[in-house]
Amino acid sequence: MFYAALNDTRETFTGGLRDVTFDITPSALQPGDYTLTLKGFLSPGWLGRLAAALALHRIGIVNGQAEKITAYAWQASFKLKAARPTCDPVSLDYVALANTEPSHQALAPIVLRDLKIEPCSRHQGSLYIEIRGVDRLGFLGDLLDFFSMRCLFPVKLTVETLGETAADRFWLRGVGGSVPSDLVVQAIRENLEKFVTQDLSYI
Repeated sequence: MFYAALNDTRETFTGGLRDVTFDITPSALQPGDYTLTLKGFLSPGWLGRLAAALALHRIGIVNGQAEKITAYAWQASFKLKAARPTCDPVSLDYVALANTEPSHQALAPIVLRDLKIEPCSRHQGSLYIEIRGVDRLGFLGDLLDFFSMRCLFPVKLTVETLGETAADRFWLRGVGGSVPSDLVVQAIRENLEKFVTQDLSYI
């Protein structure tokens, strides 16, 4: 178990230090597969930064989930797959990656096969988005970057890979946990619909 104190001061949001722990475990059955767990204080946009940094290291997020369990703390668990990684995944500091903005550029366009959006009123104030897209290294990081550029951040998400398809679900809030406005929801819908392909070669 690795331990990191993000801010070694007495200023706290939870009654203690802004702490986060992570654990990275290689799979005994599948070479190149790892299980990553994180828990603790993680700032808005952390998962997008982590996913983008992992893609730069040739490491993909295969499946998993993350949820904001208090106003400031998260718990998350992901299965990772290293495709010719640039370094040993066990040696990486995942907390540092989650808190450092990478020099990130989209590796390829976002291509969606299906899209479902449900209003905030059905999900306790969170905008619910469910997508199926053409999976590739960096897909999750690019999608989260798309959301963050529009000031939307997940409070909960699930990630799954089904063959060549990414099947992801997001519960999104605005800055400070605010409920996305109807105008923001409509803009997100219109922008995401542009990514939905009609090219059957992607199916």
